[in-house]
Amino acid sequence: MLEVEPQLITQYVTTGQMQIVVRPLLQYGPDSLLAAHAAECAHEQNGFIAMRSAIYDVQGTLYKADDLQAALADVAQSIALDRTAFSACMASERYNQALYQGYTRATNSGIVARPVFELNGQRLIGSQPLETFTRVIDALLAPAP
Repeated sequence: MLEVEPQLITQYVTTGQMQIVVRPLLQYGPDSLLAAHAAECAHEQNGFIAMRSAIYDVQGTLYKADDLQAALADVAQSIALDRTAFSACMASERYNQALYQGYTRATNSGIVARPVFELNGQRLIGSQPLETFTRVIDALLAPAP
């Protein structure tokens, strides 16, 4: 998805035809919650996409860190976010309830693995090529016969 997303943003989001909503699936317990919270805190500084991409890029070493919260703050700083504001947001845990609620909604609707993409109720499961997304999106955007 990380390869396809920029193209979808250019083709559909910036033209106002669709929006992308990311709902993390907290499959891996507290570490997943911290990473999802970090992305939300980055969003406060307009850094959601950059943070999410950076987390994916370093996930192999990130989740082995002795102090995951400090490691996430390092990632935030590496993408030019204000570390103090980011750390304050992380300490507040202000997104935890919403993240848990989103996780509950996802699992209650049958989503138990990622990635899953919902396009007006139609689910695409697993990573998909750009052509699959454009076929489905274009069909949804086409005028009704």
